[in-house]
Amino acid sequence: MQRLSWRNMQDTSTLPPQPRFLSLGELLKAVIQSFSDEGLRTCVLRNYEGFPDCNVGSDVDFLIRKGELRSAIRALRSIKGIRIVGYAERSYAAHVFVEGVSPTPGVRAIGLDFVWSLNWKGLQYLTADDVLHAAIQRQAGDLTLLVPSPAHEAIISLLSSLLIGGWIKEKYSAKVHRTFAGDSLEVTAALLPAFGRQAATRLVDSVVNGDRQAMLSCVKPLRVSLTWRALLHSPFRSVSAIARYHVREFIVRCTPTTLETIFISGLDKVGRTKLIENLISMLQYSAKLVERRHFGAAFTISHEMSRENGSANPCSGEQCGSLACVVRIPGWVLEEWLGQFQKRQNLTLRFDESSCFNLLVNAQTSRNGLVAWISRLTANLLPSFDLWISLDGIEIFKKTRSELVLADETHKEIETYRAFVKTKKRCDIRAVSRPASFVTEEVYARIIETLSQRVEEKLRKRFNCARSVFCN
Repeated sequence: MQRLSWRNMQDTSTLPPQPRFLSLGELLKAVIQSFSDEGLRTCVLRNYEGFPDCNVGSDVDFLIRKGELRSAIRALRSIKGIRIVGYAERSYAAHVFVEGVSPTPGVRAIGLDFVWSLNWKGLQYLTADDVLHAAIQRQAGDLTLLVPSPAHEAIISLLSSLLIGGWIKEKYSAKVHRTFAGDSLEVTAALLPAFGRQAATRLVDSVVNGDRQAMLSCVKPLRVSLTWRALLHSPFRSVSAIARYHVREFIVRCTPTTLETIFISGLDKVGRTKLIENLISMLQYSAKLVERRHFGAAFTISHEMSRENGSANPCSGEQCGSLACVVRIPGWVLEEWLGQFQKRQNLTLRFDESSCFNLLVNAQTSRNGLVAWISRLTANLLPSFDLWISLDGIEIFKKTRSELVLADETHKEIETYRAFVKTKKRCDIRAVSRPASFVTEEVYARIIETLSQRVEEKLRKRFNCARSVFCN
């Protein structure tokens, strides 16, 4: 396995130069131009009212034709100054997370969705070709973009929550009502191919009347009508589409393929927690969900050992000499593996800030041979993290140099952590004799670099292309 290590940097009181982030308008202009250079006709599905200065939604949805994903990704990778740091693909859309963009102050990334199928459970209620063919131009400052026709946009805004989730999204209610009431014939005509006249008319009437209960009662008839009409017209294609949908959803939600995990070790729990809090804020929109995870079993063991030995440090080597250290290890291992497969968002970036691995590392040096052996075995049984970061000090958020003097015992613990992390695929060892903000920026840069490298490898495998295809 490749091992990555970073040299300790000299003390400094200044932050590294901050890269320039593209504004939302600059990104949109570059994306639309790159799509045009690739010969792609795309439209922004919704939430474009604040362009080019403000993004009303949490991401930007682009509609593309089926089979154009490769060209769209290539167009996106051609834009200078940005990096793709997250990628998850479903049967109907690809979710891409781009770093190097600041749509609002403090944010450094944005999500872009490439949608090629407007569907429920794999069965289309509108085709991308129809929506793109009827798309209209919209001027947003000096930006010219395509958006769906009012009828198509209203249908998409309504059915994305009503048909798929069985609920009504209030954000779009007023606009949907105006369009359905003003263009009811056009809306009905667009719904007919997928749902038939009875279900389509019933839905339009309930929206025009503003009857929420009637709208909710349309969910089952719409789904039944869509399913039967699809199976009657194209049975084999429809069954295949349904199967592909469920397989892809299982991969996205219930396998580790869309989970990126980061472990940060260090003796200073307060400093480590503060660092993770800062990183989570900085990494917004670098994934669908950025979260922290605690391991209850490990904390329980630490607490019990600390109470039993009367020590304030739950991770000391003496405590790990007790067999109490390994009582709950099987449950902990099971909890970690289940966490790899639990249902999650499209792409999850997870930080582990528990003391579980610190406990294991110290246990490996225990005078009790059985405890040391079990600890080494447990470390091998646990799933590995995608990035290991070791902070080689206990007080990185202190202010004075006198507060950074470490005892000999602490130095030994640091060396133990360092040796343990160096056995992993990726490691990053940081010096503590620098300001906390500097360390945070350095760790952030290392995380972004790791995510970018993993996405590049994923895209090359997905499209079976040479490295040069996806390099700027």
